[in-house]
Amino acid sequence: MDIKQSETIYKDSSNDFIRWPFSAADFFEAVAGKEPDLNDAEALLEGEEKTEIEKINSEIKSYKDSKNTIENKDRIKELRIRKREILSNVDLSKAKKGSSIFYKTFVEINDFKMIEEKLPPFKNVRWPFREQMPYFAAGIEDFARAVANGEKTAITGGPCFFGEHEVDMIWTLRDGSQKIFDFTTRRRSTEDRVSQEAEFTKQNADDVVDVSFKSHKKLLTTEEFDSILYLFELARATGSCLTLPIVDASYQKYLNAMLEPLPQEIRLRANERFREVARPVIKMYEELFEFFKKKYPEVECKLMSGETKELLDLYYEKRTPFVSKPSTSRIISGIQEKVESVKDYITLPALPYYFYGVKNILEVDYLGETDSFWKCRKMHKGTINLSALLYPIRISSDGWRTLFSTEPEYKEYIKKEDYDKR
Repeated sequence: MDIKQSETIYKDSSNDFIRWPFSAADFFEAVAGKEPDLNDAEALLEGEEKTEIEKINSEIKSYKDSKNTIENKDRIKELRIRKREILSNVDLSKAKKGSSIFYKTFVEINDFKMIEEKLPPFKNVRWPFREQMPYFAAGIEDFARAVANGEKTAITGGPCFFGEHEVDMIWTLRDGSQKIFDFTTRRRSTEDRVSQEAEFTKQNADDVVDVSFKSHKKLLTTEEFDSILYLFELARATGSCLTLPIVDASYQKYLNAMLEPLPQEIRLRANERFREVARPVIKMYEELFEFFKKKYPEVECKLMSGETKELLDLYYEKRTPFVSKPSTSRIISGIQEKVESVKDYITLPALPYYFYGVKNILEVDYLGETDSFWKCRKMHKGTINLSALLYPIRISSDGWRTLFSTEPEYKEYIKKEDYDKR
């Protein structure tokens, strides 16, 4: 990337931040400093003008979703003229800055001082590597204004259910042989470059007689611990409520789609076996959640998992109007096995709105959730104000893989009795 640090917003950033190692797909772009225009103005709005613009955006979107744009073209034109009038009066000098780096065009890389400037209560949060790690931010200023104005706010996010090399998926064939896949990567070995188990099921459905699982996960990792710590620290600092989704149900939806070619008896048995593997992991997260609830008694919070049926049913009910929109179908993965689980990932950031009715939401999550953040914000535009504070998963002591993707001996597991020492 041909860019000089001295010409960027990172000219005063620490070497620890600049040299922080992390793994991510190569979707970075340097956005040169430019004269701000009307596209930058909306983010600077406050008060009544911000509210009016949100209503305009929501009304225009409602016409698009109902496919009534032709019948309402005059009204849409009127709304867009009014929007331009409002934005034309914004003082754009506040938007000027040096070059910065964006990931997938949606989130901007920031150091901790930049986050403190955008969200002053961030000065009061404490967690490991807070001042060294990079943050990937979007809409933080909107969330900060809501906090400053005393509006209801919420924090959401959390860990993946389990990582690579922690659960094996075992296929038994008629001849007695077995094929073993990593449940997370869906590959038979680290040499496989593509996921194979779904295709394996389709091609060998007549030969598969059993599907079982073997879990190697006995503890949570420090990364999983910290991902929940971030939520509680930010909720305390900003006076927000908190939601923590444990995504075992999403994993199971992918499993069900993958097993579809198999006889019902095998599918039912596999599902129950997956629940047997899932329950101990859920229990670990529940125990950690209780640990944090006692440590942060002032934080109102809810944990949802495949075992919390009442909350799960409420989630499905509340998300239905958004999932059923015509515009939503265009942003859901075209891979058939992933459709139902993708519906989860692109609506889970809105969980505080579904559970608490809170519209100002900050998603604090892994960098890998960039796409789901953007899709959720697009789905709920005009209904919620979704911001993001994302972070990369730390590199493990093997020197090149993350704590999520590395092998068990490098995963930094943390014992329950050591939670207070973290």
